[in-house]
Amino acid sequence: MSTRFTDRDEPLSYPLTGSVLVRCPRCTGQAAATHSRVSCTGCGYAKVDGHPGASIGQVEFRAHGRCRNCGRSVTQWRKRWRRAEPRTLPVSCPGCRTATELPVSSTWSRSVPAVPRYRGLELWLQTPCKGETLWAYHERHLDYLERYVAAGLREQVPNRNSSLASRLPAWIKSAKNRDDVLRALSRMRASLPAGDTSAGLA
Repeated sequence: MSTRFTDRDEPLSYPLTGSVLVRCPRCTGQAAATHSRVSCTGCGYAKVDGHPGASIGQVEFRAHGRCRNCGRSVTQWRKRWRRAEPRTLPVSCPGCRTATELPVSSTWSRSVPAVPRYRGLELWLQTPCKGETLWAYHERHLDYLERYVAAGLREQVPNRNSSLASRLPAWIKSAKNRDDVLRALSRMRASLPAGDTSAGLA
């Protein structure tokens, strides 16, 4: 294992360049999910979904406008893990209680999610560690985390606080937790079938 890790400012969405390993909603075995499809070779489950999948972080929707009854300015915020962006949302006026369909805008949260899910499905690669949940999207994401945690020297090129590595939780970055995190990553690797070919980090 390399003792040097170079952070090249990979974005938060970097692990989602391939299929993600999830728990099949039918048989609970390992399935593969992309931005628009979920498939399980174990039980044959397959579902095509026209909505794009969730990225790292929540989507925050803001519905804003005026009540159609009293003209009062109304704003409502909602958060979702799945990125199924509506064009309008029904918002109840706090004054007259009239429901009005208001236009929606959305923004991505830049925080890494605490809930280990993708498109609403439980991730296959997850395990308890130091009172938290350690997770990965697929084998190559696991490789990335192992390289980062095992490295004795971590470099940022360029030095910006917006990369996937820079947004990892402090407990994963902590040197005192290195051995525990590496053992947890090893447990997740043991749950992978032989010859796993899930696409992911290059």
